[in-house]
Amino acid sequence: MLPANDEMYSILKNKYVLILVIAFSISITTVSAQEDSSCYHCHTQVVTEFRNNIHYQNGFTCTDCHGGNPQTNATVISNAVMSGDFTGKPTRNNITNICSKCHPQEAKDYKMSIHWEQIAKGHTDAATCTDCHGVHEIRAISDPNSSTNHQNSPATCAKCHSNKELMSAWYYGIKTDRFDTYKESFHWKALSNGYTVVATCADCHGNHNIKSHTDPTSSTYPDNLPKTCGKANCHPGAELDAKVAAGFVHDKESIHTGELVFNKTGIDPKMQPYFFGPFDLAYWIVLFFKILTTGVIGVFAGIVILDFLSRFRIQRRW
Repeated sequence: MLPANDEMYSILKNKYVLILVIAFSISITTVSAQEDSSCYHCHTQVVTEFRNNIHYQNGFTCTDCHGGNPQTNATVISNAVMSGDFTGKPTRNNITNICSKCHPQEAKDYKMSIHWEQIAKGHTDAATCTDCHGVHEIRAISDPNSSTNHQNSPATCAKCHSNKELMSAWYYGIKTDRFDTYKESFHWKALSNGYTVVATCADCHGNHNIKSHTDPTSSTYPDNLPKTCGKANCHPGAELDAKVAAGFVHDKESIHTGELVFNKTGIDPKMQPYFFGPFDLAYWIVLFFKILTTGVIGVFAGIVILDFLSRFRIQRRW
């Protein structure tokens, strides 16, 4: 049993530790609240979404991604937050660099993917971090409402891979039936019935380091399928000639084909090279048929008019 003085000292010591922990938590919350209150004046919807963000719940603020001065006055609208290294809305090819400040390994893996390969080529429509994880309402993967939750990942991938216009761009040419054909599989039937230990897109293709199936280092490259299908909790022991690995990856594959979409007549001329490349074949095809159609109609209209005038003159002679 502790002496009275020692017991009192132990109680006071524990109280001080508790007070320090509470004060530290309040200080983090106060700084976060001050900064996001200043942003809230102009970006109400965005800040509201951010308050459901796992980053916010862990004490991160707007300035951690957007830069600027976090020391702002919560009682008035402050321009100070938009000073210093404030970047505002990052460009799509810079989003990964911002995320890499806190997620270096994930960013490193992503920069080995075909998505980043396209971004680096200037095709900024390719998927980047925010397309999968969200922008301001990023949730933990374990959260059932997260776009990257296991149950939700097929729908998240389908946002881009079922988009005909995006997938048929001249530099992609990817079929848009990936989600539809996945729905024909046992994997989807089990997933939609509530089973969780079942393969979705990321289990076969990877998540951050997704590569083309023609890349020998890809998990979906034909020679690598036994290893991919044979992962623990999937089909351990699968071999190359096993039915599970030799069958179609997507059941009823190729029932649809990608469609080329040339209907971009309303697009900004400055963006045409981005979508069409250096030579806009669609434009010249359309121009050719306009000239051909106008020419044919003009010739036949001229023949009809000349014939009518000829008949009229003959009629007058009689």
